[in-house]
Amino acid sequence: MKSKAFFSDPTSIVDHMCKSLAQQNPSLRYDASNKVLYRPTSHTSTKVSIISGGGSGHEPAHAGYVGEGMLDAAVCGKVFASPNFDQIISAFDRVATPRGILVIVKNYTGDKLNFGLATETYQAQTGVPTHIVTVADDVSVPYSRGKLVGRRGLAGAVLIHKVSGAAAARGLGLEEVAKVAQHVSDNMATIGCSLDYANLPGGGDLPSIPENTIELGMGIHNEPGAQRISPQPTIEKLVSQMVKLLLNEDDPEHGFLKFHEIPHSKSELALMVNDLGGLSVLELQAIANVVLECLKEEYDIKPVRIYVNTYLTALDAPGFSITIANLTPQLFSSDINLISLLDAPVKSNTWATCQPLPAVIPGTRTPEQEERSRSPKINQEILCDKRIFTGILENILAQVTREEPNLTEYDTLMGDGDCGTTLLAGATAAHALIEQTDESFTNLVKSLMKVASSVRSGMGGTSGALYGIFLNSFVSAVQKNYGEIQAVNIQLFAKSARQALETLKGYTNARENSRTLMDALIPFVNEFSTAAFTDNETAAKALERGLKAAQDGAEATKWMQSSFGRSTYVGASAGDENPTKGIPDPGACGIVAIITGIQKVFPVSN
Repeated sequence: MKSKAFFSDPTSIVDHMCKSLAQQNPSLRYDASNKVLYRPTSHTSTKVSIISGGGSGHEPAHAGYVGEGMLDAAVCGKVFASPNFDQIISAFDRVATPRGILVIVKNYTGDKLNFGLATETYQAQTGVPTHIVTVADDVSVPYSRGKLVGRRGLAGAVLIHKVSGAAAARGLGLEEVAKVAQHVSDNMATIGCSLDYANLPGGGDLPSIPENTIELGMGIHNEPGAQRISPQPTIEKLVSQMVKLLLNEDDPEHGFLKFHEIPHSKSELALMVNDLGGLSVLELQAIANVVLECLKEEYDIKPVRIYVNTYLTALDAPGFSITIANLTPQLFSSDINLISLLDAPVKSNTWATCQPLPAVIPGTRTPEQEERSRSPKINQEILCDKRIFTGILENILAQVTREEPNLTEYDTLMGDGDCGTTLLAGATAAHALIEQTDESFTNLVKSLMKVASSVRSGMGGTSGALYGIFLNSFVSAVQKNYGEIQAVNIQLFAKSARQALETLKGYTNARENSRTLMDALIPFVNEFSTAAFTDNETAAKALERGLKAAQDGAEATKWMQSSFGRSTYVGASAGDENPTKGIPDPGACGIVAIITGIQKVFPVSN
């Protein structure tokens, strides 16, 4: 069924919502072209900036928490869809300070990759320190099911916004603010349930959860829950089961929240009972009391702070979630009082009780009038050989052009068929830089930044984000490592490639044997590094060895079970009759094509 709604356009409703919040709080600005709500920040501010965001439809998160003492900017994607790179970069531009930026994202692939790409790009281009904290508080996802992608991020993210914003307002540095956020995230758990799915603005009819049935652990984007319970239990039995999943440390599949031998009654716990969007205030408050009684009677717990309201929704889903954060001081290796951070004052539209407005709103500058610029900070003027740089770009394009039909064929069998064309678009965009008169390719860092930006823009999608994260991290590493090595040599590139690979691993759980591009990239970087540092090989020999390792890795993917991407659902090694058995992963083959192009510039002498 589909419920009635006043808005049928999912884009305009987000725009209207953000404009409304900006008009209610005169300290805020709204960048309509990028859907960014923010507090104007001086580029000389001594405060760490806090940025969050994600798909819309979870209001009041995240835009409702922009204000003094909480978020400095929220990036609003389309309904239930991650914001893109350009939107996120716009938010960075608006609020970046020399003290750095803390980015808070929920654990969803689109959010992690797009925010990760923007973070690595911004840090590489400006030198502004950045840090990401990923919130993954859903205890309904068992260890065995979520071991690769991890748990989903739910309403607990709002508590991270609160403590991080308060820590930043006190003047703490980026490292300390990130430590606060990460600790609370690591010691927090959430579980939700719903009677039915959410209705998307402008969406079609959705199937309904059957009558007399509860979806336990349903996600905030209509994702299936951990289980359906029918007949519908009493609210007391339901809450008891949910709280048990939150607090039972001995549950081998769900025991995420730890107390470290401190009794429940001696622990300092914050409780949040959150409306997923479709409950009345009457029902939500009644549910909260059932939760409090359960905690007291079954666990001898009396929370030190209780939050009952609408904090993070799934549009109009008729459900609720329970979050428990363990803020016991003995678990935190710092003298920062976490409870005091929760209590710190906030001036935002939806956390504070009210926001007083002056009789006359002072004249303000529009986002278009405000300064919005970045001055790339290049740590060193590192000279490089223009001939070699342009030769690499030319050879990569030539090799990818040759391999594109094969990559497209492979991806048609096991994916959506765009791997070859996407990689070719990235190689073409990078090659186009050769014709630009403002880039001479004699400055290594500037040239690498240009390539990273072109590849990201040209490719787009998940592949573009992965390549972009690796390349931008590589740029940062080259700048840093050149200060130590003081030479443009094989060791500089090998060390930087290894560091870029480690950064990329922080944004994806794909590793070798996952049937992805990592099956070629990881062996290449490892062998390239060994050749450069352990065996003191020449650049040509190190690239030759690295290419061979990448080729072997790509070849091995023919017989692997897919763990990531669309090919996961094809069942590539499900049986002899499967048409994808014996087909190499196109992403891994794409890495081989790129390395082949680079290696041809450095042929091994016989």
